[in-house]
Amino acid sequence: MKRARARTVTRPAPAPESAPASLPLRECHDEAMPGKDYTPEIIEFLHSVHGDIRRDTHGDYFYGTVSTISLHFLLHSRIPRKELLWCWYQHFDRRHAETIYQTLPPLADGTFLAILGACAFAWDAERVKESGLVFLGEHRAEVYLAIEEAIDLRLDAYRTMSEAELRVALTPHDTWTDPHLRRLIHRIQCQPLAPPQRQAIYGLFGSDYVRATARHMMDAIATEAFWKKPPPELEALEARLIAFARAMRDQARRLGAYVSRDAFDERGPASPHARRRPRPGWAAAPEPRGGRQHEATHFATLGLRPGATLNDVKMAYREKVKQHHPDQGGTVQDFLKLQEAYEFLLMHVY
Repeated sequence: MKRARARTVTRPAPAPESAPASLPLRECHDEAMPGKDYTPEIIEFLHSVHGDIRRDTHGDYFYGTVSTISLHFLLHSRIPRKELLWCWYQHFDRRHAETIYQTLPPLADGTFLAILGACAFAWDAERVKESGLVFLGEHRAEVYLAIEEAIDLRLDAYRTMSEAELRVALTPHDTWTDPHLRRLIHRIQCQPLAPPQRQAIYGLFGSDYVRATARHMMDAIATEAFWKKPPPELEALEARLIAFARAMRDQARRLGAYVSRDAFDERGPASPHARRRPRPGWAAAPEPRGGRQHEATHFATLGLRPGATLNDVKMAYREKVKQHHPDQGGTVQDFLKLQEAYEFLLMHVY
């Protein structure tokens, strides 16, 4: 593929020297025609990259073919190439230090409009937005708001339980530990939306392309990776989930169940997906009742002497659980004492 000639750049800053081999440049679209409105050309281009949407048997929307905007496709469009190259270069190479051959995902359609806005040729931004072929910030906010309401309904299902129902939900085996709590929060966060909820979200929008992008967001939210760094729009929901986790901990304690003392403590954020190691500046995890001076007592609870190996502790704990678990005829008090000893040794000795 021959290199594009230098005359295709109209401004003094350097521009890319070559175009993708599979997409030859159209010489007839180098220059913008004075006074011409390029809105139809922009909408035509968006149709080519966003217009093919399919719907499956469940009523969900999916991108049929290409669903991204990149310079590769733009260079093959009917939009004036010279100025578009310059503005694309300005946005990525100058401002963001990224490759000029950048691909924008559907959620970044606003970036594409901003790049077009830097071009001098005439086009109608409102007509492009009304075309339904771009995903805007207000669409994103509506999807997050609808999902927030759906997760709030899941929280309300626990908040409105009677004490008897709550006891059944929290203490199916007379005990409730950190893993139980974390699994509950994970289920509330990541459980996929039910079909009626998804259809209600689709009903918020007037174009299949926006619905397909909303479907992509709904799928992303139902993953653990999403909740490791949720977007700013869901910060309030994140705070409510943390408060809910602490409330469930307190309810389990009130009902006589056990939750280990290092979970969701009051000294800082206690997100369900937070890392186990303390953050910088945090104090060490609180020691269980008894303190380090009673280390020997905790070993004795497991039938061991101080200095036993970690493997010895784990094996002894498993054997003791078989004897003292309430389901096996043991008492809750003995089982809690065993749990406390085991957690102390894991957290503060090993």
